[in-house]
Amino acid sequence: MKDYYTYLEELQHSQKTIEHNIYNIEKLKEWCKSKRTKPEKLTYRQLLNYITYLKPTNKPETINRHIWAIKHYFTYLIEQGYRIDNIADDLKVMGKRKKVFHNLLTSDELEDLFYSYETDKIWKDNFYYKATAKRNKVVVGLLVYQGLLSNNFKSLELEHIDLRKGTIYIPSTKRNAWRKLELKPWQIIELKEYIEEVRPIIQDHINTYDEKLFPLNTPQFNVILHPILQKLKTYNQKVSNNNHIKASVIVNWLGQYNIRKVQQMAGHRHICSTESYKQDNLENLHEAINQFHPLG
Repeated sequence: MKDYYTYLEELQHSQKTIEHNIYNIEKLKEWCKSKRTKPEKLTYRQLLNYITYLKPTNKPETINRHIWAIKHYFTYLIEQGYRIDNIADDLKVMGKRKKVFHNLLTSDELEDLFYSYETDKIWKDNFYYKATAKRNKVVVGLLVYQGLLSNNFKSLELEHIDLRKGTIYIPSTKRNAWRKLELKPWQIIELKEYIEEVRPIIQDHINTYDEKLFPLNTPQFNVILHPILQKLKTYNQKVSNNNHIKASVIVNWLGQYNIRKVQQMAGHRHICSTESYKQDNLENLHEAINQFHPLG
């Protein structure tokens, strides 16, 4: 039987996160023992009583971490056959204000950014600038279709692209889990040309021959990303920054897929991270904006 520590390791949590999680579950077990029950038999009402027990001596964010740990532990118990339900799943994370996003881009607007990005009319007589323009269009595709951030681009290597299967593997970071996402057919075409023809030109020009998908002679990917974002703003003034595009991508995903699938696609380790992107409807969003950011 798989132990809980191994279960958390397989979810690719950091050592610190695993330790906090196990500590919180030990606290739950101690409380259950005082009530002559076990986590395997805990009812929804008993779980609420436990959270009430935590309130006097814990801040809301600490209670949030307890709830998160319990959700994971109950999922583990279900996998091991000790529970049939996760009674913590429907508990709302307390003490966190819902994110209110301004001027998000629709899926059509995101796609327009990709198709608007010019490569053929740029520096026709300069082979290097022509190559970087084609590279930048590949970057734009990964921004608007997969919602990548600067640190994701830095970690990408050639082996992470599977043109035959049409997928991209995005390695884990300190904050996000790894994920594998589908590429659009037109992205595959752009990537094939980039990998086979464009990337070697850039490598020769900067004299860098590593396995990075986007070769750089500086550790900062923003050298590439910043001018791209500035150009995208000329196509659509709503474009704000890298995080704004990613938020737009995730919110659009939530309109197409269930929240668990979006959690995996976004690389969120915690479901509450994905829940924070949920927008109930446009009317409620406007009400929240008016309440917290009155225009009058």
